[in-house]
Amino acid sequence: MSSCRCAMVRKARRSALRLGGLALLLVSVFALACPVVPVAAAPSPWAQLDRFQTNAAPRTNLLVAEFTGGRCQSIHERNADQRLAIASTFKLYVLGELGRQIQAGSVGWADRIELSDTLRSMPSGDLAFAAPGTRVSVRELAEAMIWQSDNTATDHLIDLLGRENVERAFGAFGHGDPALNTPLLLTRELFAIKMLQSTDWMTAYTRADDAEQLRLLRTTIDPVRLDPAGGWRNWNGPTAIDSIEWFASASELCRLTSGLWSMGAQPGLAPLREIMTGNRGRVMDEAMWPRAGYKGGYEAGVVNLTFVLERTDGRIFFVSAGYNHFDRILDAATLRSGFDPVFECLGTTSASRTCAPPQRAG
Repeated sequence: MSSCRCAMVRKARRSALRLGGLALLLVSVFALACPVVPVAAAPSPWAQLDRFQTNAAPRTNLLVAEFTGGRCQSIHERNADQRLAIASTFKLYVLGELGRQIQAGSVGWADRIELSDTLRSMPSGDLAFAAPGTRVSVRELAEAMIWQSDNTATDHLIDLLGRENVERAFGAFGHGDPALNTPLLLTRELFAIKMLQSTDWMTAYTRADDAEQLRLLRTTIDPVRLDPAGGWRNWNGPTAIDSIEWFASASELCRLTSGLWSMGAQPGLAPLREIMTGNRGRVMDEAMWPRAGYKGGYEAGVVNLTFVLERTDGRIFFVSAGYNHFDRILDAATLRSGFDPVFECLGTTSASRTCAPPQRAG
């Protein structure tokens, strides 16, 4: 290469270096004048949710958790161990006893049950209006019980499984005081009491021991035939929700739901998970939550909202909130809407934005 050409190359390189240095200097000055604003993490919904609960009812509980190794790992909670009336959410215990008996071989999913007038309950659920003698499979009864909260399906399943066996299921699935739910009320029994009995009768029933309560149910309540189209008679507000109901804490419901989810992984019990996730409870984002299950409980003065959620990365979350109000009918739809920010936050998989803790090794 000629000396003249080499000189030209060296000059071009020096010019490029000077221009690069100038560009770097300009970028540095600009950065000092306009500092980069970091992307903020998603705001935590917990404080907002706590305020929402506090304003909704005088007695509430809440647990947001993750299933890890078959256990409930708390993410956020309020009064999680406080037992409240849970209304139809107790049907998850019936599902648990059904799973246990199917596993034992004493009941099969395809077994067919004949519907009886003696076990006809009030809505919700279409089976309240089915003709007596209609034959329905055990699986169809379980699906109706969880997906539609069908009360007639529930009472037929309790009759099939045995009242005392379902009572024992509370303890088997981690309820700390199963005696609170004995004798276990059929849904039609609870309706017949609150629709037709006087305050004095309910007071006497509440004060009686288990044996006397069971006698009162068999002699006074079980002979009653309910009319699903006949209205709710005397029941028009919160009635004995602290004594004639079904009771559990958010922590106990988490142990129950975790146990059911684990059972669903065992041979012959896969329908359990399908039943648990057949009603998504308006958790509509299937890309975020491929599987979502909901079981709610509602009566005048009582709302329970319980969810199990499988995220797109396979992690399983649990959300349960309970509300008891002795003087006011609660709006379940309004209470449900308060959880949309929680589902969105839990469902975000970016480490800097999710509400969920980092995945533990092992």
